Amino acid sequence: MAYAWKYRKIYEQDGDVKGIMESEKMGKRTVYKYLNLAYLSPRIINEIMDGQKSINLQELFTIASKHHDPAEQEQAFSTAV
Repeated sequence: MAYAWKYRKIYEQDGDVKGIMESEKMGKRTVYKYLNLAYLSPRIINEIMDGQKSINLQELFTIASKHHDPAEQEQAFSTAV
């Protein structure tokens, strides 16, 4: 989550994914996967960070990329854990 928030901050300041790609030496797809995590429902983030629930990172990437609405994210998250 720390990387996701770091990339989100850079993206919101610069509006440029290319800068993140170059500075972090990663592909565009990977940057977007982390940016999607940064925009997850706050409820999901809180449950994970509080240790209430755990989920595999790949599943979390999938939820974040397929569902942009927080309610849909929460539904997918509840069925995944």
